[in-house]
Amino acid sequence: MARLSVYYSEHPEDFHPVPDKLNISFARGKIEWHKNQLFIPLEAPFRPKTADDYSEDIMSVTILLEDLMTHPERPNQFGINIHSVVRRLEKLKYQEGLHFEYSDIEQFIIQMGDIEEIMQMDVKPFYEWR
Repeated sequence: MARLSVYYSEHPEDFHPVPDKLNISFARGKIEWHKNQLFIPLEAPFRPKTADDYSEDIMSVTILLEDLMTHPERPNQFGINIHSVVRRLEKLKYQEGLHFEYSDIEQFIIQMGDIEEIMQMDVKPFYEWR
């Protein structure tokens, strides 16, 4: 199963930690690229992450707003359209001449603002600094 962590940045006015990015980490080769979508619960356990926790050795993919979805039967979850991500990556491979294996990708990174927009709610209280 995926591990969730939240990257916090400092609020520019009072310097308290603000959730900025949601990181979904998988074991190497464990992302199920053949599936249509992946749903993530909003109240899942996570660990806080800071800039020092990022490693250049982990291959990550940014999940964009257009990759996100909701489902009426999953009110406390958001989905990632895996096919949309694969199409974008294939386009990048072709246009930019990138060479990578999907099994090398270990992490999805999503802007908290995009999650808020797709969920049409303020999700930051779910991820208050603990």
